[in-house]
Amino acid sequence: MLFVFIFSAAQAQKVVDSTLIKAYPFKIGNVGFAIDSLEFVVGDISRGETVHHEVAIHNFGKKPISFRSGKVSKFVEVNYNPAVLSPGQSGTAIIDFEVIRELPLGTTQAEIAIETNDKISPYKFIYLVGNVTDNASNTAGQLIFDTVPRMIFNQYNFDFGHLTKGKSIVHTFVFTNRGSEDLIINEINGSEGCSILAPPNAVIPPGEDGAVVVKIRTMGNYGVQHRTVLVKSNDPVNPSITLGIHGTVRIQAPSKLNPDFCYE
Repeated sequence: MLFVFIFSAAQAQKVVDSTLIKAYPFKIGNVGFAIDSLEFVVGDISRGETVHHEVAIHNFGKKPISFRSGKVSKFVEVNYNPAVLSPGQSGTAIIDFEVIRELPLGTTQAEIAIETNDKISPYKFIYLVGNVTDNASNTAGQLIFDTVPRMIFNQYNFDFGHLTKGKSIVHTFVFTNRGSEDLIINEINGSEGCSILAPPNAVIPPGEDGAVVVKIRTMGNYGVQHRTVLVKSNDPVNPSITLGIHGTVRIQAPSKLNPDFCYE
């Protein structure tokens, strides 16, 4: 007995469209971006350096879309490969963000204006979010040696921006023993939804660095979420240090039962 299965062109197109939507979930006009929301987090960025980041893009429209390369702000330059996307074609937005030394330490947001000839939405805006830190060359020679162990982190709070529920992100908190005696790590605990992937060495000699690598899971409720990591050591000044992790968890689409309700 011979069975014949017919897979129509329309069915094949639906499979292709579904795959593309998953690959480029954030869409503005006819252009899809391989990011989850208008904000994408790049993690720690050092003052005085240029951050290079690439975002995959796709033309969902029926006509070619051209992109204008060049400076889009005082700090950001965007170029495209290719400069013109044919219908159904994918490419790359190449973003260079100059992290000037005048930027304050901590979370910063850089607006990226994407200029196109897309009739639905000629100007598209996405935002690069990062945590501005001092690089090693800036901090070298600035260690303050005390007569006791001292645990000094490069940052005490991390903002992971916007993530889709169910996704995870990994972040590294770096610290230095700025004392003149060995720093002993006694205990490290993460709150619910935050696990310790890689704890530092139990003993950190004077002037040496250590790192706490954590994994943040976005299971649970929607909206603004907070995680904490508690680090205990023999630092007599700060024997218990709490590291904060914050961000917003959202879903890709409204519920079928309540399509008019928007989850943040």
